[in-house]
Amino acid sequence: MKLMYPSLLLGLLLSSGIMAQADAARFSLAEAEDYAAQHAYTVQDKVLEFEKAKKTITETAAMGLPQISASFGYSYNAQIPESPIPARFFDPTAPEGEFATVAFGVAHQNQAQIQVNQLLLDGSYFVALQASKVFKETKRLDKEQAEIEARKNVAQSYYGVLVAQKTKGILEKNLKVLSDNFRETRKLYENGFLEDQDVDQLELLINNLQNNINNTERQLDLAYQLLKFNMGMPLDKAIELSTTLEELITPAQIAVGLSLDSLNIENHITYRSTLANERAAQLSLANEKAKYYPSLSAFATHSQSNFGNEFNDVFNFNTYWIPGTTIGASLSWNVFTGLARHAKVQKAKIDVDRISVAKEATEGQLDLAYKRASSDYKFAIDNYNNQLRNLELSEKIRNRTLIKYKEGLSSSLDLSQSENQLLQTQTNYINAILNALNSKEALEYALGK
Repeated sequence: MKLMYPSLLLGLLLSSGIMAQADAARFSLAEAEDYAAQHAYTVQDKVLEFEKAKKTITETAAMGLPQISASFGYSYNAQIPESPIPARFFDPTAPEGEFATVAFGVAHQNQAQIQVNQLLLDGSYFVALQASKVFKETKRLDKEQAEIEARKNVAQSYYGVLVAQKTKGILEKNLKVLSDNFRETRKLYENGFLEDQDVDQLELLINNLQNNINNTERQLDLAYQLLKFNMGMPLDKAIELSTTLEELITPAQIAVGLSLDSLNIENHITYRSTLANERAAQLSLANEKAKYYPSLSAFATHSQSNFGNEFNDVFNFNTYWIPGTTIGASLSWNVFTGLARHAKVQKAKIDVDRISVAKEATEGQLDLAYKRASSDYKFAIDNYNNQLRNLELSEKIRNRTLIKYKEGLSSSLDLSQSENQLLQTQTNYINAILNALNSKEALEYALGK
């Protein structure tokens, strides 16, 4: 039994590791963007706002449907009021000028009533119906805008993870090369062929590299957390990325970015939102003008009342309840409201003019933003190609210096300088990749995609 225990424990550990890997969700860049377009917190909020806007249309439409209300009232006259009446009405022999008091009413009474109201004519109602549809459209556009931003944020976060992974891999590769060389250098020093300065110089480089690797690992963990947050995924959920950095930065992908469609302002989400706001301002003006006209509504009321001196009598449904029915119509017209109504119409006209100015400004801003993003993207691609060439040169210089160092033709200081130069070039190269990818996202965002 003791011999089987270690193998059993190993099996459990391996199976738990397999289960942990199976639980990790795997996402390509496109899949991560699609996931965020549905689950990102900002998108979820806009979806709820859109659903609320649809309910607003139902609420507004209900104003034109019959409104039915019912009521039931009970009252108890603890002291019935009395009215004076000449006493001769009851007693002909009563002297002139003498009065008797008589109570009019009963102790208990109740009334059941139902009322129906129907709006027949109101200009503001029909404008409100159109406005509620425009309101729904603006919320739909807000939802679309949130989805676009969620995709952009996730893509940039995805790039951040890939860049951190790439940086860690480069640093670990450099560390391996230096560690191998350090061991050889230490043996040469121990045999008296090199000075301790050569060993110290390499150890210094190794320590700095190890520190950078540790920091990169922390940055990688934070990058994963940011990606999951932007996707709308629980932070404790394990994920894996299936799209590699090399797949995103290939010449074919770069060509796709450079050949993006030209700007179509009419289809841009920001411009379409401005058009929706313009329509809303026009409807607001129409609503203020509609208030010049009267509104007409009809109503019908039916009630039944019951009275009694005893409490039990008033709730006896076998007795006769006195009915009452009223049918009518109401015409309401604010003929003159001073200058307030006129001022409101003028203010609404000013809002329409302001939206027209904003629409023109939006056209210019979108065009300018597109040209800036296009210029930045082309520069980022040029810089990437330049840094890629610099990386090849730096690696060639470092490798030659390393060979010369091993042959005793270069000092440890020369090797340190070439190593630092390579590290800086690698950093520039990684930053160039990130800038190129982020610039591509910025360009797509400027296109309204």
